[in-house]
Amino acid sequence: MENKKSKSKKPLIGFFPLCYNLAETGRALLVAKEYKKVGGDVIFFSHGGEYEKIIRKNDFKILSVKPKYSKDFIDDLWKYSRIEKIGAPFSEKQLEEHIESEIKAYKKTKVKLIVSTNNFPCVLSARIAKIPLISITPKVRNRFSVFPEDANLKYTKIIPKKIKLRILNYYFPNSKIWSKPFDDLAKKYKTKRVKNSADLVKGDYTFYTDFAGMHNIRKNEVRSNEYYIGPIFLDKLFGKNSQKIEIEEDVKKQFKKPGKKILLTLGSSGTKKLFIDIIKKLNKTNYNTIAIYSSILKENDLPKTNENILLKKFVKSIWDINKKVDLVIMHGGQGTVYTAAYSGKPVIGFPMQLEQHQNLELLLNKGMAKILYRKHANEKIFLDAIKDIFENYSSYYQNAQNLSKSLHEPKGEINAINQILKIIKKENIR
Repeated sequence: MENKKSKSKKPLIGFFPLCYNLAETGRALLVAKEYKKVGGDVIFFSHGGEYEKIIRKNDFKILSVKPKYSKDFIDDLWKYSRIEKIGAPFSEKQLEEHIESEIKAYKKTKVKLIVSTNNFPCVLSARIAKIPLISITPKVRNRFSVFPEDANLKYTKIIPKKIKLRILNYYFPNSKIWSKPFDDLAKKYKTKRVKNSADLVKGDYTFYTDFAGMHNIRKNEVRSNEYYIGPIFLDKLFGKNSQKIEIEEDVKKQFKKPGKKILLTLGSSGTKKLFIDIIKKLNKTNYNTIAIYSSILKENDLPKTNENILLKKFVKSIWDINKKVDLVIMHGGQGTVYTAAYSGKPVIGFPMQLEQHQNLELLLNKGMAKILYRKHANEKIFLDAIKDIFENYSSYYQNAQNLSKSLHEPKGEINAINQILKIIKKENIR
């Protein structure tokens, strides 16, 4: 579906994704492609990451911005997001380097608008440079309905879950653990305060890649600078219509085998340890599994598998594969959660981050999912969860189908461009 707006020349927009994160890079790239279609000019900024190659493959320019992230630093950022490290991912000194370099990049390119997909320093650099900032991000809810077991610390395991859940639901929306260095620098540079960690994902305009209805948010609860644009699916990077993408021959062959069919995908935020652990458990079953390892594993890390498991680094047809399997095992990234929701298939989720736990809660509360935990899901718990879903499949499946039928057409990148064009006009950007 192409945007029918005028293709007259539009101002230069700088897109600033996390290029080590496939989902964040993909969202930015799909919106950039739509902006280009309507006559817009685009440049990407990056602190580094393996998904810069996807941006270049789509013929966009990338300006490298200091600091250039090392593999160790990227690994650390993932650990902070998975609560494997506690504290602020950026020191004040590191953050100041980001701000100064990012502002230099904006001035050098003369961008008129910044679109960030969770490059947190943009919250400061764009505002200090007095450039309007659009943040494209999944909606993070303030409350949990189930306590995430992976959030247990060394001394919290003995506390009853109900009490821990109350503490978490008070602490989570007010947490300053990531935001303190940002707020200190906001005061120093005399710009808008970053009062808590939730403010790190908010721009002058915030585009949520969700449906408000999925979060039970009413129209009068949506602020004037917030927009629920709907999900952005990465399949669209590989064709105009994901249904037209041909499923790979080895995948088709796997689907022809008798028995239940499972898709395993942990995105780019999963860990090698968890992926291999799940594979080892599925290796003891007869379930026909398509296991997509993405950037999680290197070729020499691949475990030995029986014929019931097909390992794939990447597939172009993830949307269609979801429709053909009986069960999806995932990490709970927003893209995978919505793909499963549209496909109407039950889910078992291993959240890697608190945000992913909340994404999975949306499916859990619809009666189509189970949430398991990296630290607690031994072989029996895991295989019993699969067995329970398949033994009660009609109920899980029907609940998943009901959700699928209630969802609107996904066109997040189109909705994003329509709002960006309105913002350009509102801000009188030329």
